[in-house]
Order: sequence, then C-alpha cells, then structure tokens
Amino acid sequence: MELIKAYDVDLSEEWSALLQELLVASFPEVYPKDRLFFKQIPQGRVLAFNPDNQLVGHVGLDYRMMNLNGKPIRVLGIIDLCVSPAIRSQGIASLLISEVERMAKGRVDFVLLFADHEGLYSKNGFKTVSNTCKWLKIDHETLTTVGVGTQRVEGLMIKEVGTLPWEEGELDFLGYLY
Repeated sequence: MELIKAYDVDLSEEWSALLQELLVASFPEVYPKDRLFFKQIPQGRVLAFNPDNQLVGHVGLDYRMMNLNGKPIRVLGIIDLCVSPAIRSQGIASLLISEVERMAKGRVDFVLLFADHEGLYSKNGFKTVSNTCKWLKIDHETLTTVGVGTQRVEGLMIKEVGTLPWEEGELDFLGYLY
C-alpha cells in the first residue's frame, strides 16, 4: 500500500475524479456529487493506493487551534476517512489512522474526529468524549454560514497524542464542525 500526502491545489484532474468517485461510493447518501469536500476543503489529505495504483482509501486532515475550557490546544482533525467498499476490513482504515498519528506526534495535542463507526476508532486508541461544542454552522448545500452552534455532538472522539490530558467541558472549534 502506498500512502501519498496531497493538497487539493496539487490534485490532478485524474486524481480528483478518482477521489470524487471514492467519496461518493463511501458516503452515498450524503456526499455532494459535484465536489471533493462536504463543508470545507481539508487542509491536506492522505491517499492510499493499492499495488495496482488504484485509489482505495482517503483521509482528509484539518490542523487548527481550538479552545478547550479556555486553553488553546493544537488539534489535527480527521475528515471523511473512507476505504473503497469492495475492500473494507483489510486494515486500510487503520493504516490511514496510523499515518495520521505518525504525522501528529510532537506537533499536536489531540487527534479529533466524529465517528460513524466508533468501533474502528476505539480499536485504534480513540475514546468517546462528551464536551459541549461551539462551532461555525455551515449549510453544506449552499455553502453559507447560518450561525453559531453550541451543544453536545454525538460521535465526538479524541486521541491524546501530546502531553496534555483531555478535559470534559467546553470545546470551541474556532471554526466549522467537520
């Protein structure tokens, strides 16, 4: 398996088309069919290619400061982690998670995500947390700001990769909720 780090501005038309196909196949009910992001373009991506040079996995990354109970924290967010439906349960998602963790070590306090399948992330060392979140609300269809949200959000999971311990309480995303 070859893992390649990429930015959207560097994606060829071919890779963009392959990525769009993978995202729609992986999230058929919700993913926009006309773009490579749901609410906002990830700052980076890790793409997984099999030995036949086929795109079989993806994870989007969002690196930013957040505010946890009044203290700044460095967070690497996992966005739209997916593996081609035809070859799931072969360890590709765990490989992508491992690569994200490797990238985060020494630079990030926490890796954060919203899980559809908590089991995958739990087995990779993530824990479910129950913080009240504050974020910029974006309508994913019109790509417009519709306000500020404040509530507990289901599926929030974190992994401590720095020296700080996670705290329950208030988490301000200082931006959109991915």
